[in-house]
Amino acid sequence: MDLVKKYTLRLPDGVKIMEKAELVENIKAILKDHPSEHMNAYRVWYEGFMPDTYVYDVIVETFRSMPEDWQDIGPRRWEKYGVVDPSFLNLHYAEAAKSDPKGNDMLQHRFHLGSHYQGPDGKIFWIPVMEDFNMRAFERKDGKYVGTMVEIDPFSDYAKAMVEVKV
Repeated sequence: MDLVKKYTLRLPDGVKIMEKAELVENIKAILKDHPSEHMNAYRVWYEGFMPDTYVYDVIVETFRSMPEDWQDIGPRRWEKYGVVDPSFLNLHYAEAAKSDPKGNDMLQHRFHLGSHYQGPDGKIFWIPVMEDFNMRAFERKDGKYVGTMVEIDPFSDYAKAMVEVKV
């Protein structure tokens, strides 16, 4: 890694110029103890920096420099970003915090993004979108996705009764 290159970042608290080594340390700080099971460089870029796009390569490079923490799993579909290659698996997900500072369960730990769940009425749903307050899904019937995307309240009794299934 070329650690003397400088990067101009447009952050919420103003424009900052960072050398690559400092940028890498900031990326590692964002990734440290990250509670999500899967991650990608666009998400780090979007949620952590919002800088010019050339920083994306440094983020991917930083993921790859941490093979004991993050495994490159190749392309993965993200609702917000489309298909992202590479995406990464958090190898320390089992030990990651599963609740917010107030002790509330975090939604991303109750359901696995991209998995299928069966509701108490027997319907099977694929969950491509999960955010802090909602979960959106497509019903799967006879091996096909049917209808339009539906929103399921992740805190409802219905969602609490859903169980993950393999299809």
